[in-house]
Amino acid sequence: MRPTTTHFDIASGNREYTVTATQYLNGIEERRYRVCINENPVCVFGWNEDLQTYRLIYDVRNPQIPQELESVIGRRLFHCDIASVGKAA
Repeated sequence: MRPTTTHFDIASGNREYTVTATQYLNGIEERRYRVCINENPVCVFGWNEDLQTYRLIYDVRNPQIPQELESVIGRRLFHCDIASVGKAA
């Protein structure tokens, strides 16, 4: 899989955010996204099977982001996945 980067703007909690997300596969072939919000340090989103969406993979190095923003980004990444599968077909 060749890494692809997506840029999008979202609104959450009465604030605007610019998001850059780069797709990659981890060592066990699970899709992950390196996500940068408003040019802050990168955090990693991965698929959450229970919630059926992308969620922040918690790590002490991750920046703090509001729960609502995490949910909005997760849904957007899910739609990016659907779009990339459609292009590959």
